[in-house]
Amino acid sequence: MKQVQIVVPFDKTEAVYDFILDVLAVKNIMKFTSDNAHLLQFRIPDEAASETMEKLKSRGVGVEYGFIDILDLKASLPRGTEEVKEATLQREATLAVEEIYENVKDLSSLSFDFIAFTIFAAVMAGFGLVQNNVTIIVASMLLSPLMGPMLGVALGYVVQDRNLFVKGTVNELISLGLSLAVGFVLALLLALLDPSVMTLVQDDFNNGVVTEITRRGGLGILPLPFSSIDIGVAIFSGAAVAISVTKGDMSSLVGVAISAALMPPAVNASLMVVLGALTGSAVGVTIGVNSFLLLAMNIVLIDIAAIIMFRVKRLTVIADKSATWTAVTEFRQTRSASLYHVTSENQAGAAAKFTPAPTTATEAAEEDKSTEGKAS
Repeated sequence: MKQVQIVVPFDKTEAVYDFILDVLAVKNIMKFTSDNAHLLQFRIPDEAASETMEKLKSRGVGVEYGFIDILDLKASLPRGTEEVKEATLQREATLAVEEIYENVKDLSSLSFDFIAFTIFAAVMAGFGLVQNNVTIIVASMLLSPLMGPMLGVALGYVVQDRNLFVKGTVNELISLGLSLAVGFVLALLLALLDPSVMTLVQDDFNNGVVTEITRRGGLGILPLPFSSIDIGVAIFSGAAVAISVTKGDMSSLVGVAISAALMPPAVNASLMVVLGALTGSAVGVTIGVNSFLLLAMNIVLIDIAAIIMFRVKRLTVIADKSATWTAVTEFRQTRSASLYHVTSENQAGAAAKFTPAPTTATEAAEEDKSTEGKAS
């Protein structure tokens, strides 16, 4: 259940109220009055959020005038007051596109936590690769935040938001750069402390032994270094993560992060290229290059699949505030400040200059007599 709050100016209230009542078929609408606007409040089912938002925007609310806020209700009493609808195959997103946008923007934002999780995940992935430990590698996938910026790229493209698209691209490159840097440092440490690791990797590769390192750098569909299964996993992961975001089920991202497995090939790429170059192993360089190609394939196909699924879920372009909306809002803020805040000395002087002082009854009578004498 969600609660919708709409702030509309006085002259638009009646039309918006009737629109909600007739078109949206909402029965219980509450209206609150402030000094310069009305607040309309009502509840809707979760699955109706996207359709409600689009219809309100088509009426001009939130685009030409007013504000729309959608709030999540954790609990509502009494229960069972809403009509129970039969289950249907709903194609549209459960959340409004504005809600999806805010969630993805948070996931793709660059912060201290984002950088820390990226570094921690890369270090764990490196340890798991070297020790051939699946458990550690899976743990690195859970910590990895690489999926967030990729969602920003896909959603920014679909809703035609240049800022989100660029932000997602830049942050994805930064996170990949950090992952590659961790693999580079780990390769230097291994070359100094335990160069025999490269010999073991080369023997495993030549003998066809599948390890966590060779798995991400072996040959797939010649001349490509990845298999048809890798391609399928990337496509279905991208589609799954898009559906998870549109329905607000962020917990599903955990499973998608494991299936996509972006962090291990990123670390494996720089780890093997540097370690192979330092030890003179062509096999190591080959594995590293193949891992990088696998990573690039995952990123491209996940983004493409997410874009297609966002289209299937009918996400639309977020309408910008019109020039009229912006101008009226700024005017109201200025007017509100002049009404409810102390004016400056210049404003006070101007007001005193153009505002006549109140007169007493005697002064008013004398002024009337003077006016009558001039008239005669």
